[in-house]
Amino acid sequence: MAKVCLLFLLLAGLCLPGYAQKKTISVLGSSTAAGWGLPDANGDRVFDADDNLSNDLPVNSWPNRLKRYYDNLGLLNGLHNFAIYGKDTYWGLSASWYDANPDVIGVRGPGDPHNNPASVDNALSVNSDIILINFPSNNYDFFPLVETMNVIRELYKEATANGHTVAYVTTTQPRTSDNWNPANSTDWLANRKRLKEIRDSIVAEYPDNYIDFWTPLVDNVPETDPNYLGIKPEYAQADETNPALLSGTHVNEAGTLLLFNAVVAKNIIPIAPLPLKVGSLHVKRVDDTHITVTFTILDGNTEKEFFIWVKDKAGNTKSVKVIIPDASQSSQTITETIQIY
Repeated sequence: MAKVCLLFLLLAGLCLPGYAQKKTISVLGSSTAAGWGLPDANGDRVFDADDNLSNDLPVNSWPNRLKRYYDNLGLLNGLHNFAIYGKDTYWGLSASWYDANPDVIGVRGPGDPHNNPASVDNALSVNSDIILINFPSNNYDFFPLVETMNVIRELYKEATANGHTVAYVTTTQPRTSDNWNPANSTDWLANRKRLKEIRDSIVAEYPDNYIDFWTPLVDNVPETDPNYLGIKPEYAQADETNPALLSGTHVNEAGTLLLFNAVVAKNIIPIAPLPLKVGSLHVKRVDDTHITVTFTILDGNTEKEFFIWVKDKAGNTKSVKVIIPDASQSSQTITETIQIY
C-alpha cells in the first residue's frame, strides 16, 4: 500500500503529495554548499577550508536543510556533500577529463585530478540519482564567460552521461568581495555584471535544469550604490575577520533558507500521483491531545489509510494515521477524532 502524508502546520494549510522512490543526491560546489561560516549545533561558526569532512556541521546550510526535508518525507537514501571552500568549476571535472586534457593540469583545477575530493567522480561513485552543481562565483572574475560556460557544460555532460543521473546547475550568486570590490580591482563593476551574465547564460542553457540562486539574494539598488549587484544586507553573513562588517561573499542562515526554497521549488524529486482520492479535507483541534479530521471520499479511491503530519507551535512534528473505513462510499463525508499526543 502506498503511504501518503500530509503536512498540517498550525492547524491550517494541507497538501496531498504522493511519494516517489527514494533518491540519492550529491552536491558539488564550494563554500556556499559547504556552509562556510554558518553555525553548528553549538552556535560556533564552521570554517573548514581544506576538505569536505565538516560539511554536516553547519546545521542550516542549504544542503543540510535539504537533507532534513527529504529525510522527513521519506524520500532520501542519502545526501553526499562534496563541496569544498574556495573551489571553482574546474574542480568538479572528472579525472578522465584531465587525462584527455593534460595541458590544463597545474593551470586550472586540482594539481592531482586523480586525488580530488570535489570532483564529479565522487558523486557518481555513490550512484547518485541527482547531482546538484553549485559553483557561485569563484574565479569567474578571471575566467572569460565562454570558458566558464564550457566548463559548466562539460561538468553537466559528465554528471548525466550514464543516462540515469539527473543534474541541476545553480546559478551564480551576487558578490562584492575580492575582485568584485573597487578597493581591490578596477574591473570590479564588470566582474559583478559578469556574474549576472553567467546567471543568464545558465538559465538559457538549462531552462529545465537550472536553480536560481541569484534572484532571491541580489540587491537591485542603483549602480551608484556601493552594494549594487551585491548580496542584500539582510542575507549577508557577518565577515569572518570583522563580524561588525558584512561578508561580500557568503550568505547567512536567512539566505540559505532562500536557497533551500529555490531547490525545493524545482521539485528535483518528482512527487508521483498515488491512488488516494480524498477531498474537502479539514482538520480541527479538539483539545491539547486530539484533533478531528473531516474528509470526503472521491470516486476511484483505493487507499485504506493516509497520514497527516501534525506540527505544533513548538515545532514538534508527529505522523498521525487516518483510517478510511472499509464501508466508505464515493462522496461520503467522514469525521474521525484522533489522539495525537
